[in-house]
Amino acid sequence: MKDTNENGLVQFLVGIVLLAIGLYMLSQRVYVHHGWSVIHFGSFSITSGIITIPLIIGVVWYFYNPKSLGPKILIILGVIFIVVSLLMNMRISIMRMTLFEYILVFGFIASGCGLLLKSLFKINNK
Repeated sequence: MKDTNENGLVQFLVGIVLLAIGLYMLSQRVYVHHGWSVIHFGSFSITSGIITIPLIIGVVWYFYNPKSLGPKILIILGVIFIVVSLLMNMRISIMRMTLFEYILVFGFIASGCGLLLKSLFKINNK
């Protein structure tokens, strides 16, 4: 008779392998495209070049007076603005797949997640 602890380890490893295969196959079918463009906040528009101005001003101000708190806040805000603008302009789309590929990809992901959850949250009744 097999030890239940060993069976849980096998389920965990098989779950990780199935999940990894499914996510790899899905990542091969996802296309991410990005472009710097104009960001609209209602009727107010900001171009991508203007977003870098707070960062540039903060860096210049930091080299002029490194002990001041103002340039550090401006540099942090500039980096946050750039990251937010990159995320807001990102477009993710899935390439064309056959029904078989679709079922295979999401079947691997679902079965891998199921085995992982089963092995991680197993209730031992002794």
